[in-house]
Amino acid sequence: MTTTIMGRDVVKISTNDVSVRVEMLGGFAIVSDGNRITEQEKRSSKIWKLLQYLVVNRHKTVSQEELMDVFFDSDFVGNPGSSVRTMVYRARSALAAGGFAHADDIILSGNGGYRWNTTLRCLIDIEEFESLCKRASNVDDLEERTELLMQAAELYRGDFLPSSASELWVMPLARWYRSLYFNCVHEALALLFEAGRNDEASELCVRALRLDPFDELILEYHLRSLMALGKSAEALDEYNKMETMFYDEMGIDFSEGLRALYQQIQQPEVKEGLSLEDTLESWLKGADFPGAYYCDLSVFKIVYQLESRSTSRSGRATYIVRFDTKHDLRTKDGGVMMHLGKAISETLRKGDLYTRSSPNQYMLMLHKLTYENCKMLVNRILRGVDSKYLPKVIGTSIKPITPML
Repeated sequence: MTTTIMGRDVVKISTNDVSVRVEMLGGFAIVSDGNRITEQEKRSSKIWKLLQYLVVNRHKTVSQEELMDVFFDSDFVGNPGSSVRTMVYRARSALAAGGFAHADDIILSGNGGYRWNTTLRCLIDIEEFESLCKRASNVDDLEERTELLMQAAELYRGDFLPSSASELWVMPLARWYRSLYFNCVHEALALLFEAGRNDEASELCVRALRLDPFDELILEYHLRSLMALGKSAEALDEYNKMETMFYDEMGIDFSEGLRALYQQIQQPEVKEGLSLEDTLESWLKGADFPGAYYCDLSVFKIVYQLESRSTSRSGRATYIVRFDTKHDLRTKDGGVMMHLGKAISETLRKGDLYTRSSPNQYMLMLHKLTYENCKMLVNRILRGVDSKYLPKVIGTSIKPITPML
């Protein structure tokens, strides 16, 4: 059966005959009858961008002039109109080569433009994603809303058309879908946490943090879910990794909210009914780590205050060492702070303590050493840093802890 669409005789495709699925979140792919083509295949990138543009604008005819403006700038040498026609031909050929039935009729032409054939029974992930988010916002039942939000989050495999992220028409859509996704995740995590579904919350956090490791609300839920699952040691390890990442990649510190959460992670759970011996033993679980102890600055300050009290009574010296580095530290291989931190960790003893006190500083607390021993240890740490970074280490300071009066 044939009909005329946009001035062109085509096979009339029944909506029951063909089902096409288009994926645009996390990458571009078209799937039909078990056949799948993706932008990874060796064809011109403009072919895939043409298909993407027609799918996004599938409810209208896209004029040839509009396509010329989108895909060819003023510096283009050649006939843009002819190039658009060639792109359409090659796009149809790519669909046919991918085994798609009626490939020639997926892109229709006529009336001075082109359009996606809307008689196809077509499922598009961005439409599904938006629909799930909208349905969730209109549902009062918290369990049903949670499930809809979880389905939406699962569908968001990555940002909208990442390979075309630099295209002007893609940018606002990518920002919109990304914003919608993180709003969805934030609400889903609040509901999951309230319902005690900590395993699911933890899994959702891990997936979301792959897309934005600097979302502090998700970081907080991630740590809280690990704590709720009895994984305090893992939560502490995650906190330290995240803090280092914030320093190295962004040059900023954690918020007060995350720092306050650190205190909760550090506090061992006290279970009623346990003997003193069992209680103390439980506090040591997960604490047998090699090398010196890395801690948050707030903990370092507390230990410093305790040491100051102790020093006033015992008279023994405990020294504080500070490494100061130049401001711009971020490089492809992690830079001086990463190498300096590694050298500190591998050089200090188990009883020693250190912290990253700012994006450009490390502070160490050294017990039972003389001043000369401290200087020797500092030099040993510096020898452990790659020599190309040493010029960026601009200073070290050594000072005994002042006894508290």
